[in-house]
Amino acid sequence: MWLLTSAGSKLASLVAVVLAVLGSIWLVFRSGQRDQKAKEKVKDLESYKETREKIDEVPVNTDVAAAIKRLSGDGGLRD
Repeated sequence: MWLLTSAGSKLASLVAVVLAVLGSIWLVFRSGQRDQKAKEKVKDLESYKETREKIDEVPVNTDVAAAIKRLSGDGGLRD
């Protein structure tokens, strides 16, 4: 009877160690995913900021002829 208790105790401690190691690996993996998502979000926001600044730099034309001249010079006028 004591043999089963001793073997069960060793097995339980082995299972606990394996679960602890797997849990640690999982936590590191999830932390890496969270950091990557945060970096991607910052990158997307920086890209949006650059795009928005370029849009804001474009002069607003109230004259149709001036707008056509600007668009044809920049290659932004479609055929």
